[in-house]
Amino acid sequence: MAVVPFKMNRQSKRLATVTVKTTAVVLCLLGIAFASVAPLCAQDSAARTDSLALQPVTAHLDYREINYSVINWGLPLVTRSSAFKKEPALSGSKVIRGTLQLGSSKNEEMGFAWDRSAGKLYLDLNRNLDLTDDPAGVLSCGSGFNDSFQFFANVRLPFKTPAGNRPMLADLNFNHYGRPTCSAAMRSFWQGKVTLRGEEWEVGLLANPLDQRASLESGNLLLRPWSDRNKPFSLYGGALDAVPFSHNLFVGNQAYQVSCTNEVQGDIVKVQMQFTVQHPKLGELKITGDFIQRAMLEGGPYLVVLDKPAAVIKVPIGRYSQPKVCLKKGDLQAYLDGQTQAAAGHITVSEAVPALLTVGGPLTNSVSVSREGRKLALNYRLLGAGGAYQMVSQDRSHPPEFAVYQGDKKVGSGKFEFG
Repeated sequence: MAVVPFKMNRQSKRLATVTVKTTAVVLCLLGIAFASVAPLCAQDSAARTDSLALQPVTAHLDYREINYSVINWGLPLVTRSSAFKKEPALSGSKVIRGTLQLGSSKNEEMGFAWDRSAGKLYLDLNRNLDLTDDPAGVLSCGSGFNDSFQFFANVRLPFKTPAGNRPMLADLNFNHYGRPTCSAAMRSFWQGKVTLRGEEWEVGLLANPLDQRASLESGNLLLRPWSDRNKPFSLYGGALDAVPFSHNLFVGNQAYQVSCTNEVQGDIVKVQMQFTVQHPKLGELKITGDFIQRAMLEGGPYLVVLDKPAAVIKVPIGRYSQPKVCLKKGDLQAYLDGQTQAAAGHITVSEAVPALLTVGGPLTNSVSVSREGRKLALNYRLLGAGGAYQMVSQDRSHPPEFAVYQGDKKVGSGKFEFG
C-alpha cells in the first residue's frame, strides 16, 4: 500500500489547531461529567446492595419422618363408659374406651379402644365413631407387654394444622396405674436447609399441635450445621441442637427476624421459613470458661445462640436470664441448664459496660460428704464455671466410682447411683 504525503496549508493548520483545542475542551467537559456521574453510580450500587441485604433468606422445609423420638407430649385422655357406634370383637373386661385430644378444640378429639388383655389398640382416625373402618388404626403392642403398660409404634396421628389435616408420626405409650394416661413420642418434623452469611444450616420446625395458639411457631426450632443433619437429636439431654422458637433470633453473629408460613401446592405441603436481617444495638459480652460448644441466652429482646464463641463477643443489648450451655471436649459433652444459676440473677448487656458470662470448663469431679446418723452420704457433682454440670447422653451402665482411703490403706469403695 502506497503512502501519500500530506501537506497542510495555513488554513488547514488553523482548522487543525481549532479542532484539537475543541476536542480538548470536549474531553475536559466529559471528564467533569464522568466525575459527577461516578459517585452517583456508586451510591446506586450501594443502595442496591443494602436493598438486597434486606431481602429475607428463605428456607423450604419438607415433612420428614425419623426412626427415633425427639420429644414426648402427654395427650389429654377422657374415658367413656358406652361403646362406640361400631366396634371390632374385643377380648373382655379389660377394655378402656375414650377420646384423645389432638388439638385445642372439641372437634379435634379422636376415639380409641384399648384392649389391654389382647394388647390391641383401635383408633378412630377418621373420627366417625366407627372403629372398624380404619385399617391403619389397628395396632398391636410389642412383645413382653403387661396389661398396665403397653407401647404402640409407628402411629400416624391426624393433627389439624394451619395447612389442614396432616399426619405426624408417633409412638404411643398407654399406662393404667390407677387411671389411664397416654403420651406420644414424636418421630417427625419439618426439615430444610438455609445459608446464612455463607454458613449452611439445618433448620427444623417441631411444632406443638396441642398448643392453643395452633401456630407453626408454637414449638421448637432445630438449628445446627448442615453437616450434622443425619445425627440423632432430642429436645432432652442438654445438647441444645433445638432451641425454643423465637421471632427474634441472633445466630452466627447476626440478628434476624424469623417467620413461618405454610406453602401449599396441591397435595404437597411445605413450610416456608424466612430470615430477615436486623440491626439491633450491640454490647460486649466476656465469657470466662472454655470448651463451649453452644450457649443460649433467653429472656431478652433476642434469643441469642452462640456456637464456639470467642472470649469476647458482641450480642444485642438487653437483659437476659441465666444461660443454658453445652460443653464439648473430644467425644464428651456436658451441659448446664441454667436452673442452678437462678440465684445469680440476670445478665445485662449494654453499650457502655461489658457484661460477664461465667460459664464453661474445665470441669472437675467433686464429691460432697454429709453425715446421716452412722452413715456417710456421698454426692457426686461435676463442677465448672457457673455451677454443676451434667453429662449429655450419660451411660448409666457405667456410673462414677469412688474409693475411700485411710492413709495409704483402701478402706472402702463403691459406685454412685443415679438420682
